[in-house]
Parts: sequence; C-alpha cells; structure tokens
Amino acid sequence: MKKILFGIIMGSTILQVNCKKVTESMRVATFNIWELSTEKLSSLDASGRGQNEQLTAAATIIQKVRPDILVINEIDHDYRYPDLAKNARLFRDGYLRQGDAAIDYPFVFAAPCNTGILAHADFNNDGVVADSTQVRTRLFGEDCFGYGEYPGQYSMALLSKHPIITEDVRTFQLFLWKDLPGHHMPCDFYSDDEVAIFRLSSKSHWDVPILIKGKTVHLLLCHPTPPVFDGAEDRNGRRNFDEIKFWVHYLDGDVALYDDAGRKDGFAKDEPFIIAGDLNAAPDAPASYDDRTAISQLLQHPKIYDSVNFTIRRNASDSLPLLKKTETAQFSGNRKTRIDYVLPSIDLEVIDGGVFWPFEEDDPEGYALAEKASDHRLVWIDVKI
Repeated sequence: MKKILFGIIMGSTILQVNCKKVTESMRVATFNIWELSTEKLSSLDASGRGQNEQLTAAATIIQKVRPDILVINEIDHDYRYPDLAKNARLFRDGYLRQGDAAIDYPFVFAAPCNTGILAHADFNNDGVVADSTQVRTRLFGEDCFGYGEYPGQYSMALLSKHPIITEDVRTFQLFLWKDLPGHHMPCDFYSDDEVAIFRLSSKSHWDVPILIKGKTVHLLLCHPTPPVFDGAEDRNGRRNFDEIKFWVHYLDGDVALYDDAGRKDGFAKDEPFIIAGDLNAAPDAPASYDDRTAISQLLQHPKIYDSVNFTIRRNASDSLPLLKKTETAQFSGNRKTRIDYVLPSIDLEVIDGGVFWPFEEDDPEGYALAEKASDHRLVWIDVKI
C-alpha cells in the first residue's frame, strides 16, 4: 500500500506533492443520515430546494467530502411510488444539487427492503400479532421482517457518478435465515412456522456493480440490525452476526445462497468489491458466536483490506478533518464507537481515507455541522483506478 506525504485533496484527484505525481482515484463513502424520512425530504421551497436544517447539514458534509459513490443508510422508501429511489432523488435534487458546492449523482439505485413489512407473525413473542392498526409503534416494527415502525423506514440507497450495471444487480431481501449455513437462529424462540418465513436481512443485501472507466467494481451493501433491543435469547445479536456472516459465504461463492431472482451461488467473479454501510458491529465488542466478534468475520477475511489503517494516519494538515481515533458514531452518554465501514477488496489499492469528524476546538463550525447532521459520521476511502 502506498502512503501519501503532504497530500492535497482536490475533488476526486490526489496531488502527490513530494514526487509531483498525479494519481486518479475514486472516492467511496457511506453515511447513515439519522432518520432521512419522507416527511423531512418533502420540506421544499417553491424552487424545490430542501428546507430541513438537519438534511442541509448532511448535504453540506457530502459536498465537502465529494464522494464519487455514496451509500446512504436510514433513508425512507416511499411505497406510494413504484420507484423506490424517489426519496434518494429528492435528497439529491433538493439538497446535494443546491448551492455553490453543488454535487450531482446521475445514477441512483434502491431496491425493496424488509423494514416495516409485516410478517403476520409474532416475531417478538409478546402474544400479539401486529397488524396495520399499530403502524408507527414499536409493536408494529417488532413483528416486521425488518424493524421499521412503518413500511420503508430505515432503508438504503446508492448514489453514483458512474453508471450502475442494473441488469447485473443482485438482491437478497427474501433469503431465509434458516438457509444460511451455520446460522445462529435462537433455539425455541421462534415457532416452526416463523422459522419457515423469517428472512435473514433486516433491510437487504445488495450486490451493485458499477462501471468505472471500463472496470467493474461491486458495491456490497447491507445494514444489519443493531445487536440490542431483545432479551436473553439474543435474537438481534444473533441476526447481526449472521447478516455479516452472509458476506463470508457470498465471497466464498457458496451455492447455498440464492438471490431474489432465484439464482443460486455467491460471488463467483474475479472482480474488485467494496463492502459498505452501517454494520452495527464494533471491533471492540465482546466475542459473541464462533468465539469471535461479528465484524471480525470481515476485518480478518483474507479477501478484505481494513481501511482503518488510513483513517488513523491522517493528521491536522489534511484538508478534510477526522476524529483522532477510528470511531464513526456517537450515541447517548457521549459513547463513541466504530460501526460504519468502507471495506475494499485486497486487489484495490487504497490511497487515502477518513472519517468526517472535526475537532471542536479546531473547527467548531465543522464540528457543529457533523453534530447536527446525524449520530453517525461520514466515512470515506479513496481507491486507485
């Protein structure tokens, strides 16, 4: 891996001052924008410009970092429209395309997720099977295939400056948890009927190939359930572990996997990939299953490079700020943790990377911007084309 000395970041190009060499790169980012809802996105002025202050802060950060490919977590899918990417386009048009630093993403992708889709089963074992009369309550969300208090809450989207090879996209929304080899479904918690229909993905798993200068790079996207909000059976912790474990089987080309089109196999291509998203799994979490942490399944995978090596080496002279360590989110009690990831395959040369988290004492304006935008921070890497 090359290290850049005294680098000046300029859009998608890194100017290597010490040897006067210009290297083209692609910047990939993931950003969990807290509750990026249809309601917030619908707040527009007469010209179509977004009016929500939180989303304006998030868009300003994206305009500062200027990724070529952007993964968004926690964006609503509005099922009133057949185009599930409608909200992603609203965010792009109402916020990202606005102002002096406007940035455009001609290519947008979204596919069905499991959030807020009723299973008509008692998944939380409270003795009540939720129905549509309980929408926008926790009771509703816990009896859905993926937690969401209404259909489409907490979904995903992908924005790209490069063409998406839509005919080769694979989605795994319907893949059943029981069909994952070596799964960790809790014993004696779900009924046989519930096991028979329980989907693995709390949102979905997507393989989205993108064409970049004649080369295909696969974006492997998911947003596993948080390993909390359950009981002694640890149903969410087990599911989080196995949602991450899915990628291990996928990268191994496991024929036990099947996508939503019925194709059975894993990732059989000799092409580069990047796993990205809020994985809700911290490296310093205690070992849970198979004597390891959930995220170690990826961080220690022989085909994956842990880009944290680049987030920790950047310094105050760089043009984009980041936290002193590697945390990517901050929750109640000022607890900081690393749960958002951009993990490239080892055949991609990583040039740089970081977390947008300015120091409050050095950049109070930037710090306030990050605080307003979300409880997560934008994470990015640059890979050589």
